[in-house]
Amino acid sequence: MPLTLNVAKADLSLDSAFVQPEFGLFRDTPKLMRHLFEHLQRHSPRLQDLKIERGNNSVGELSVECHLYNFQTGVRVFTEKVNVVSINVRQDEVERFETVVVGALSAVKEHQPTVAFRTHTLSMLLHGALQNKSGRDYLAAFVRNVPTGLGTHTGNGFVMYFGPEEDRLLSSVTVDLSALVPDGILFRPYVVWDANKVEVAALPSRGFAFVRQVLDAFGVEIQTLRPS
Repeated sequence: MPLTLNVAKADLSLDSAFVQPEFGLFRDTPKLMRHLFEHLQRHSPRLQDLKIERGNNSVGELSVECHLYNFQTGVRVFTEKVNVVSINVRQDEVERFETVVVGALSAVKEHQPTVAFRTHTLSMLLHGALQNKSGRDYLAAFVRNVPTGLGTHTGNGFVMYFGPEEDRLLSSVTVDLSALVPDGILFRPYVVWDANKVEVAALPSRGFAFVRQVLDAFGVEIQTLRPS
């Protein structure tokens, strides 16, 4: 019987790396911004939320950014990748993240059709409390050989790494005590896909299916991402 994880905080991050640096991506920056604006139209982007960020003026730091929903979600297009981040995601906002991802990657592809993606990397950070089980008791089942003589043992945490599987190049899972939820758990599923095997349109659903697979493997299920 899986344990239910009531999620108090959920953050999502996706990086889609190009096969090679796209130095011509910013040749026509206004056109790139127009494509982003049009593909993200359903999310009501504002002109003041679109900007060019030059960082330290290096090619690697140059980006076009679009911030949505009062900076809760952000899209950044770099010479080497596209990054989408969403923080404090609620259950009813999952679909929103999915459409932002597809819209951002489609905008870049439309702007420069020769762009090819090498990998897609998803990271999800979940803080929550397990029903009817403390976080420490849950972690103790995975980590039993605790060294002595180092002080009072206050808790466990671990990272597991996994190799290629189907369309995945690699993945890892971090499980630790949550610093935000009293006696809660932190889960961080991390996965890298071969972009040749995962279509952009299928990427979000593939990502959430992987997260469910990870949690199921660790005997946990989610009823909500964060209370609405």
